[in-house]
Amino acid sequence: MNIKKILLFKGIMSFIVLFLSCIIAIFIFSFKSKPEKKEFKKFLPVVELICVKPERKIMTVEAFGTVKPGKSLKISAEVSGRVEFLNPFFEEGGFVKKDDVLLIIDPRLYKFNKQMREVNIIQAGADISKLKQDIKNLKSNIALSKINAGLSAKDLERIKSLVIKEFATKANLDQAEQRDIQSRMQLQDFKNRLAVTNSVMKQKKAALEMAKINFNKAILDLEKTEIKANFDGYILQKTVETGEFVNIGQILGNMHMKNALDVDVRIPLEKMKWLEPVFKKGIKPRALVKMPGSSGDFFWQARAIMIKAKIDEKTRTLPITLMIDIPDKNNILNLRPGAFVKCIIDGMKYDNIFVIPKHLLKNNNIVFVEEQGRLFKKKVKVLRNFENQVYIIRGLKSGDKIISSPVPGAIEGMKIIEKKNKKQAL
Repeated sequence: MNIKKILLFKGIMSFIVLFLSCIIAIFIFSFKSKPEKKEFKKFLPVVELICVKPERKIMTVEAFGTVKPGKSLKISAEVSGRVEFLNPFFEEGGFVKKDDVLLIIDPRLYKFNKQMREVNIIQAGADISKLKQDIKNLKSNIALSKINAGLSAKDLERIKSLVIKEFATKANLDQAEQRDIQSRMQLQDFKNRLAVTNSVMKQKKAALEMAKINFNKAILDLEKTEIKANFDGYILQKTVETGEFVNIGQILGNMHMKNALDVDVRIPLEKMKWLEPVFKKGIKPRALVKMPGSSGDFFWQARAIMIKAKIDEKTRTLPITLMIDIPDKNNILNLRPGAFVKCIIDGMKYDNIFVIPKHLLKNNNIVFVEEQGRLFKKKVKVLRNFENQVYIIRGLKSGDKIISSPVPGAIEGMKIIEKKNKKQAL
């Protein structure tokens, strides 16, 4: 019985709770206010705009290379001998001026040779003077011999007439004939000796000229014992010491001209199109040379002076030589051979070029522009992609407003609004 009473009590209590809950719910819903209706506002895409204007651009080409001497010279010995003097600045890195004596080879032997050649000139001159006097003497002897021959001929005729008249003997005639023959032979001998004096004189004069040549060569050899700098420059290498014996043609060192530096850069063939028209006009393109990573203050002007004849087989690039213009200042920061540099070469110049950031160029060379509050797509012609920029040569006009901010789901003709301080709603 107790159990039944308990179950009955629980059932009654559950019914009462459920009934009260329904009454409360009905009360709440009966006094509930209706929700207020709000109008949904659509916001237009807010974009940032860039107003573009045409400008003049130079198609530069960047390349890297190693600095080398523009003019270098191997210092070699032109005469042999022992080195007796070295210039203190004739060391690697030393600076020497034009006509500075770099080293001296023992000149004593060459001084003796010069004196000997000088004596040879004097001897050859004396031989010519003697020959001239011999010629003068021969001419005098010929004149006397002619007189003597004439007298001998007359004496012979006289003896012949006397023999006919039997006033002279046969022996007297023979003696007269012998004197006549001897006089004529003496005359002919003098003439023969005079005839060869022309060739002998030529030989003597040639000997004199050869003596002068040998003398000049001796002077030159003596001068060559002093090796001088041909220009202002820096010593790159020294391979000789004082007291060392050197031979003709031996390399003694190497130097390069001050402020004469070149750099060879290799240009990819696809970039040569920016430089080739400049070279065809006979213009040497200007260039800027700087050390990679250096500040903007350290740069040097240069010119492209030569295109090499052969394409590099490994890199498929075309080597170009730049001549660097080094200011005439003895600065420790000046470029030196072996430096690795970045070169910026000026190519063709174009007018009316529009430059925009590369990320604003969409697929198929499309850019988004704003016109009268709407988005339009313009197809453009790209002249060049350079670093993070795009050079556009056709498709834009001055004053066009390029949309520079992202526009998700961009549709041709959709309304947009330029970004301002506050958002504007439709």
